[in-house]
Amino acid sequence: MSNEIIIHPDDILKEGWLTKQSVHLKSWKRRWVVLTPQYLCSFKTESERRNPTECIRVKDCSTVKSATEDAGKENAFRVDTPERVFLLIADTAQEREAWIGNIGKSMVRPTMMVDEYE
Repeated sequence: MSNEIIIHPDDILKEGWLTKQSVHLKSWKRRWVVLTPQYLCSFKTESERRNPTECIRVKDCSTVKSATEDAGKENAFRVDTPERVFLLIADTAQEREAWIGNIGKSMVRPTMMVDEYE
C-alpha cells in the first residue's frame, strides 16, 4: 500500500522530524513525518514525498495520546490502530502536544462531515 501513496503539498496538515520506533526491531529512528487528512506517513528524508517508510490511514487510528511512560522517553506519544501501536517522540513537549492535537482533529474530522449530512 505505501508505495502507492504520493503526498501533495496542499494536503499537508503538519510535518516535521519525529523519532519513531521501528515495527520489528523496536529500534528508534529519526523520520520526517507528514500528516494529511487521510494518512500519517514517515519518510527517511524531508524532501522525500514518495515511498514512505511507513504509512497509516488516519481513519484506522483509534487513539492518540501522550506515552512517556509507555516509551520510557520524554515527549513520547502513541497512535493506536487495530494492527499496531505507533510510538513516536517529538523534540519538545510543545511539539508533542501539537502532533497529538493535529492527529486527533484529523481522526474526528471525517466523522463530523458524515454527521453534518444526516
